[in-house]
Amino acid sequence: MGQINNKSKDFTRKGIEFEGKLVGYVDMTAIEKDTVELGIAIGESDLWGKGIGTKALLHTIENVSRSLGITTFQAETQEENVRSRGMLKKLGFKEIQSVVIENHIGTNDRIIQYELTLSGGV
Repeated sequence: MGQINNKSKDFTRKGIEFEGKLVGYVDMTAIEKDTVELGIAIGESDLWGKGIGTKALLHTIENVSRSLGITTFQAETQEENVRSRGMLKKLGFKEIQSVVIENHIGTNDRIIQYELTLSGGV
């Protein structure tokens, strides 16, 4: 079995394989000129914290930087998602904004937006 590869003009999803098994995906959306927004998910919680997401994002950043000339990467995560925030910081993303979003059950979530700007490659 291969990987998921769903592509449209402004959205691409690539599957993440680990030990021969599909375990998650990396999304690229809002692709414009030199900027892209990244999203990532690893499905099984027992795989969290093993560096799989970090490696997948780094691989994605290197590839789209080289192939598409992307130099600015954006991402966001919920404030309480400590692992995701740590992963983004480890890759060099900087916090640029924090916003409160009302969710579907009437409570508020704080979303932190991050950005990574490359200057001379990854």
